[in-house]
Amino acid sequence: MHRSTYNTSQLSLLAGTMLCATPAMAETEFITDLSVGVGASTNPYLENGPVQSTASASISVAPKLIITESTTTFNLRGFARIEEYERDFRTNNSFGLSGSVDHALSERTELRGRLGYSGSIIGVNDAFFNPPDVIDDNFLPIVADDIALNGLNQRRHSFQTGLGISHSFSELDSVSVDVGATAIRLADSAVQDEFNAFNQNIGYSRVLSDRTSIGASVGFSQVNYLGQRSGDSTIITPSVNISHQISQDFNITASAGVSFARSKNIIGTTKSSDLSASFNLCRSNENNNLCFGASRQTLPTSFDGVRSQTSFNIGYSQQLNRDDSISLNGSYSRSSNSILGTSENLDYLRSSVTFDHKFRERFTGFVSFGYSDSYQNSINRKANTQVSVGIRITFGNNR
Repeated sequence: MHRSTYNTSQLSLLAGTMLCATPAMAETEFITDLSVGVGASTNPYLENGPVQSTASASISVAPKLIITESTTTFNLRGFARIEEYERDFRTNNSFGLSGSVDHALSERTELRGRLGYSGSIIGVNDAFFNPPDVIDDNFLPIVADDIALNGLNQRRHSFQTGLGISHSFSELDSVSVDVGATAIRLADSAVQDEFNAFNQNIGYSRVLSDRTSIGASVGFSQVNYLGQRSGDSTIITPSVNISHQISQDFNITASAGVSFARSKNIIGTTKSSDLSASFNLCRSNENNNLCFGASRQTLPTSFDGVRSQTSFNIGYSQQLNRDDSISLNGSYSRSSNSILGTSENLDYLRSSVTFDHKFRERFTGFVSFGYSDSYQNSINRKANTQVSVGIRITFGNNR
């Protein structure tokens, strides 16, 4: 058995065992959002060449289960969405499932397990449109957007698992160790590449004051492309980070480092180094939330191997009154610097604004407007402008 396959299987078994260990005598929260909507799009899949606008109808469901006990928290979230188009477009089916368990072994030591799956067509903005994606999967390893595959109607399946442990030596010093695995599979793939990735990370953090902490980490990744040697890579990323609470509702986090990559190609090995950095500034209070983020990372992709990806994003939400709220989201991504050096840069812009009105406690209406476009010298694409209207009903209990 291949070593990376063995490691992935072992991690899946351990994380699955942890996720099944639901604590007894626990407080339980179970909520499900059901949404139904209609809309219109000018180019829903960002296809090349002339494309006719189309109307659509969609239905989505997003369940959430949280079980809390004195030393253990169990979190399971899911998402399923089906959108049918009036014209001859492929049905847009999107599915996601993520689970986590956090268990305190002692006052100073915490163990965590993670599992995740998502399946969707690359380039379709489910997270920006009808309705906004409610899955919180920030605890899973990062998977590249793979924006170079926009417009190909390619369905991607990603499987992820991970284990981690954190320990505080004192009130000021702590260390964490995480290991994880990711498998990317593509339906009916012809020119795109499937791969497995195995990740390890060790980090140290020290509290400087009641508002500031600093730290350092080293990440190690192995990427194995299936059925080929070209693209197989090793990535080492040392970095430093800082977290600071500017005020009661203002926080900033930042990290900076260098990614050293070594990749195989048809004639030998290619080495490269690139900036690795992230920045997040967030303000949160009772009536509104604002977050701005930026990052640059070296990540495996399914087109032209390991690539550098730069992204900027902004999110804002405002509670207008007791029943009305509005949210705005925007992001810009650039996929560049292929280590294999055989493809050009690609830029991707998307944005949306959503207005919600609560008719009753569990009954909400929404209107969404969105825009997305890809930019590449050799490709001519029509932008996608989308509008959708619908209702969202919430079922379940809150403890």
